[in-house]
Amino acid sequence: MSAFLDETGTLITVDHSNPLPVALVAGFTSLNDGELKTASYANPLPVTVVTTDYTEAELPDADDVAVGTEVFNTTYQVKMRSNGTSWEWLGVGRSTWANKPSVAPSGQIICVTDVGENGILCRGNGTKWIRMHPTILYNLATPIVLTGTTAVTTLLTIPIPAALMGLIGRLNMLSFFALTNNANNKTLRAGIGANNVAVQGAASLAATGFNFWLLNLNSATAQRNNNAASFTIDTTVSMDLVITGQLANAADSMTLNTLTLELI
Repeated sequence: MSAFLDETGTLITVDHSNPLPVALVAGFTSLNDGELKTASYANPLPVTVVTTDYTEAELPDADDVAVGTEVFNTTYQVKMRSNGTSWEWLGVGRSTWANKPSVAPSGQIICVTDVGENGILCRGNGTKWIRMHPTILYNLATPIVLTGTTAVTTLLTIPIPAALMGLIGRLNMLSFFALTNNANNKTLRAGIGANNVAVQGAASLAATGFNFWLLNLNSATAQRNNNAASFTIDTTVSMDLVITGQLANAADSMTLNTLTLELI
């Protein structure tokens, strides 16, 4: 029992006969039932060793460092930990499509910053990087006008990176054209290399949509389109989707107002 006067002169008494038990943490000292209690540091948890930052080329072999060693890979902007055999990513790495890691560890994720409107996420399957979601590859910002010629004229070229489509990828294109409304023909084409994957003629129309899809048939070199035509385009290499227009009368015009290319 102890007593003291508070600031108003009132006598305050405190009973210490049965204090509440105090939970101990490392380094904490307290009195409990009048006995001094001190936590012990005898068996601390193991601490992971964190080493210097490395580029991909500078990384030591994962089996040459202690298990649990963590490093920061500056090439792909991701923290990594050694499991004694290999380096495991501890977050989402970052790269361009052309410079992505040649090894795609199963379950690891990387953000490819130069594909689509805001990058894409890909997951390693142990062999290669697989897209995790659809993406908009291209979205037309400014209308394109064709007039004054009857030659086949390139209106737009959209690059498609090598192997981005994968084995079952599908390109979807949606577009809208305004046309001179007369009987003269206007022809629209979408081509990849020597292949016209979509062709559409229009006459006596003020406007028309020009749309198609192209699907890889569980193969990176075999496709069909929405008209059931077959193709053998090698999508493992870089390719361009080229949109062309042709007028039967040079005095007419066609205007590509909108175009979106999606990869799913």
